[in-house]
Amino acid sequence: MAAKGEARLAAMSAAIRAADAPQRIRADYAAFLREHGLVDGDVDALLERGGERMLVYRSLVHNRLRNVVREFIDRSAARRGKSEFRADFDAFMDEQAPVTPYLRDVPAEFVAWVTPRWTANEAVPPYLVDLARHELLETDVRNDPAGGEEPTELPLALDRPLRFDGSCRLMRYAWAVHKLPYALEDTSTPPHVLTNLLVFRDRTGKVRYLEIGEWSALVLEELICRKLPVAEGLRRAADRDGASLDDERLAKAANLFAELADHGVLLGAEPG
Repeated sequence: MAAKGEARLAAMSAAIRAADAPQRIRADYAAFLREHGLVDGDVDALLERGGERMLVYRSLVHNRLRNVVREFIDRSAARRGKSEFRADFDAFMDEQAPVTPYLRDVPAEFVAWVTPRWTANEAVPPYLVDLARHELLETDVRNDPAGGEEPTELPLALDRPLRFDGSCRLMRYAWAVHKLPYALEDTSTPPHVLTNLLVFRDRTGKVRYLEIGEWSALVLEELICRKLPVAEGLRRAADRDGASLDDERLAKAANLFAELADHGVLLGAEPG
């Protein structure tokens, strides 16, 4: 019985996922079923219901998942084109399909999968991956259970890491996609400039986007992503910038810390 159930699931999965399933089912439904381990009575029962019934279910699944992805990255999908986006999604279902049981996580899985496909395709606008990543951000940051932590009430200390609001993200784009209009019919190209954004949820719950310079991005990468003590993080950031940790860079770091504290992103030094 277990083997029979597994065969049914294999046939159903192939009918939903395989890119060529509609053609194969319409050409020879019985052969399609037997290829996945179904035999005799099971094949006869499914043949009686007809292959189109299986394909209707396939369409329902594809439409639901594809529409969820489009809702999350609607501008990217519009710029890709309706037929091209559908082809990308069909290939995603064929090669991987969603792993997550949660609909809200399917768009991120699709973007992660499609990134190398879009990058390698000269017909795809070169900024489209950055735009898709950016479109996922707002929902991701807004719904992050982290964030809204209380300040530590401890002043900055050079030998300690800093605590930042748990919702913050440091994003690096090759294109200034955050400057694109929200209109779906817009087809303008964003500026091709290295762009660093600190994205976070403010005290009111609104998602905020703070554009920062390269030095600030290097500093925050060491302090937020690597959680280094302040002095060590500043030294490493200067090394990566190919410069000395001079008064100008120290002043910029101090201004950055003050600005982030005003925004409620920097919560003080870590205890202990």
